[in-house]
Amino acid sequence: MKFIAKFSVFIGGIILVLGIGAAILPGLTKNKHSEIAMAADNVNPLVKTETVYASTNAKPVRHYIGGGGEDEYVYQLLTYNAQGQARTLTFDAQWKLKPNKYLKISTKGQNVESWGKVARADVPSGVRQNLLMS
Repeated sequence: MKFIAKFSVFIGGIILVLGIGAAILPGLTKNKHSEIAMAADNVNPLVKTETVYASTNAKPVRHYIGGGGEDEYVYQLLTYNAQGQARTLTFDAQWKLKPNKYLKISTKGQNVESWGKVARADVPSGVRQNLLMS
């Protein structure tokens, strides 16, 4: 009986530590550009998928040749969600982004799940204002 009680306390402690870690981790990974931050946000059940918007006026921060011989460009973009909260994201593209366009990005924390071009009219007006000022 003592073993079961000790085991229950041990499991409860592990659950408590994991819960606290899951709650604190999104604040620690925000605006971090490492693979670890992206992976942590991707597996954290407390981090929700969100849509953010970005302007394509940034230059790539890195260019390299991928494993199949294709060009790869790494971008760090300042993004805004519909509530106007900013976040810097890093993602790869297989081509240079055309300037003066807008992107709609689906993200789970720092992990970019998908992105694509969006018409200016489809970007919330408050977000457009933020993007113009940045």
